[in-house]
Amino acid sequence: MRVGLIAGIALLTAHSAQARGEPVDLLLCMAADVSESVTPDEYDLQKQGHASAIEDPDVVNVIRSGLHGKIAVMYVEWADQQQQFDGVDWHIVADLTSARQVAEKIRNAPSPPWIHKKVRNTSTSEVVQYCMRRFQSAPAVSRRLVIDISSDGTNNVGARIDAVRDFAVSQGVVINALAIEDSVSPFPNGTHTRPEGGLVNYFQANVVGGPGAFVQVARGYASFGEMIRRKFILELASVE
Repeated sequence: MRVGLIAGIALLTAHSAQARGEPVDLLLCMAADVSESVTPDEYDLQKQGHASAIEDPDVVNVIRSGLHGKIAVMYVEWADQQQQFDGVDWHIVADLTSARQVAEKIRNAPSPPWIHKKVRNTSTSEVVQYCMRRFQSAPAVSRRLVIDISSDGTNNVGARIDAVRDFAVSQGVVINALAIEDSVSPFPNGTHTRPEGGLVNYFQANVVGGPGAFVQVARGYASFGEMIRRKFILELASVE
């Protein structure tokens, strides 16, 4: 990674020490893969799945059971190195009303301006760095920072994801992943969405990291909503 980039991201540590904002139990950057292997129908299922999960009563109950009883969330759609889009900026979720407000914002968020570009590669490494920078602008402060990746493929452009993952973990960030298997639009040679050893093993070896980090599996986009709901509950239950 470039020295300047590392120095910029390293500001996260200083920011965390000096941050002034509303105390919450978790800062959660939800990062949804909308690269070219994601069809329009899959795009809608992924967006609706995030919205439904954040407003699920079981998820809200777990949020309210935390020390502060609230978290801060944002929703990012991403593809290659220059393609990250804030569908929903930082919001505090503290009850069912605020959760529903965030859910509606996700559902009604405009599509990224580059969504119709034919070439949209998958830079998981760049969205991890992007979320780290966005933690610095959160209106809240927490000891627990989580990047929640959902993707149906491997990092195929940009910096090495394992190196970026390791750096993020060294800065106190936890990265969890939802591996979406059985994409209906795999790359021609199959290696991007069906890497050797499987997508779950790839994510475990290269993407997730930090205390309690895990990979959840969705068997196609039809099961995405339920699996992201379960994933949120697992993430929130690990908050001290």
